[in-house]
Amino acid sequence: MDNRHPDGCEYVIPSMARRCIAEMVDDFILLLIKTVILVSVAHLIGTKFGSIPLLELSEAKDVSSFARRYLIEDLEERLEKTIGMAIVYQLLTFFYEIICIRGAGGATPGKFLLGLQVVTCDTSVLVAPSRVRVRPSSRVTMAASFKRALFKKVCLYSVFSLFVTWLFLKENRTAYDIVSGTIVVKRQ
Repeated sequence: MDNRHPDGCEYVIPSMARRCIAEMVDDFILLLIKTVILVSVAHLIGTKFGSIPLLELSEAKDVSSFARRYLIEDLEERLEKTIGMAIVYQLLTFFYEIICIRGAGGATPGKFLLGLQVVTCDTSVLVAPSRVRVRPSSRVTMAASFKRALFKKVCLYSVFSLFVTWLFLKENRTAYDIVSGTIVVKRQ
């Protein structure tokens, strides 16, 4: 079903604060999901987080041998686990964004709760101080959702590019919105 509006639709532009709060809600939801996954995986493989067996501590001949064992030898293993979990978390947030923006009516749960949605935007014209006419204004495609999530990851790691576009565009579009041909608006 194509709900494209070639003449565009008029929307209210959400404030940066509203968008940031929506991101914080999504981050909290993702943190809960990450915690459940992490604890479940740890339970399945029988790992306890951050535990140093007291028996081994008491059996250590001296502090240097204990330090070598837990600071040097185990450091690589702990880093691998940490990096692995960080990669899994980044993939989780990436696919969360794609699936929600494409499949859930253009909104992650955070955006939905704050009355926001993402729509396509080839051109936008400011019609009032907080209103914009967006063309073509349709549901975001899978390709655009993928591109938006990918560039959002890149922009979030270079905070400068994220905020520079907000400062210069009256529509509060971010760099990843511009690259993916989308805009965040208040849901009608």
